[in-house]
Amino acid sequence: MSQEPEYLQRLRKAQQERQDRSRKSGPAPEAAAPAYSAQEEEALRWARQLAGSAELRSIRGLAGARFAVLVRLQSASGSRFLSVEGLATRELLKERVKPGATVGEEVLGAYEIRGGRPVGIALETGQVVLRMGAPRPGAQQVNPEKMLRQAAHEAEQRAKSRGNRSRER
Repeated sequence: MSQEPEYLQRLRKAQQERQDRSRKSGPAPEAAAPAYSAQEEEALRWARQLAGSAELRSIRGLAGARFAVLVRLQSASGSRFLSVEGLATRELLKERVKPGATVGEEVLGAYEIRGGRPVGIALETGQVVLRMGAPRPGAQQVNPEKMLRQAAHEAEQRAKSRGNRSRER
């Protein structure tokens, strides 16, 4: 029998059991970054392009959002940084980009994630007006069936043009 008090024996036993459980379960899984869709990744590329050399310090609520907003924030220490925020509806976007809605923030731009195009923000007669820009190249995902039909059509056109050339010779 050991000279240790009973509470120390129980403590050592509990620690040993925790170690054994952690060895059996393997290493703890690391916190994985949220998996973004191709359209959301394109929205992040837009934000990085608009930000220029500054880095995006935070990305909030982008997964599943319809719109993204690039905002320049001022921290408590006075330094400024950029953040991307996801918004679910057009009304939330209008509220977010209203001038003077928040202190110490500046909205640099907005982006429609599903449409793959930047959103122009204008103030007309005291109301926020959103103007959809042209889609960015590569932002729109093309249906694979449509791609196959288009490729078959182009191949057919090339075959016809080759046939016409061989007859001319």
